[in-house]
Amino acid sequence: LHKALDLFNQDTLEMCSKESEFKCILFALCYFHAVVAERRKFGAQGWNRSYPFNNGDLTISVYVLFNYLEANPKVPWDDLRYLFGEIMYGGHITDDWDRKLCRTYLEEFIKNEMLDGEFFLAPGFPIPPNTDYK
Repeated sequence: LHKALDLFNQDTLEMCSKESEFKCILFALCYFHAVVAERRKFGAQGWNRSYPFNNGDLTISVYVLFNYLEANPKVPWDDLRYLFGEIMYGGHITDDWDRKLCRTYLEEFIKNEMLDGEFFLAPGFPIPPNTDYK
């Protein structure tokens, strides 16, 4: 997770007019990236096939997030999950079960409830409050 967050500087965190939403979803995206990248270490128990997920997937996803938040009055949750799960990361995935798993992660990690207050990505692991991630 630290490696993923280290890809972004303070200017990136402050570039969006919807800063609170942007930071919250960016953190969840970094967590998602860490999860999908870490699963590769477990071979067939992690993913049914080997996929070349990399930091570029996360970086591009964050810029897509920025563009979508700037262009829409409300957070387009379904659009974002589709873009991340079917195009950005899903573009690597060829196995149907792996695609379903990726989609399920995004449904759990990126949703409207995360903006309402304390939202847990995992038991005992809440998204941090809207602060700088240093």
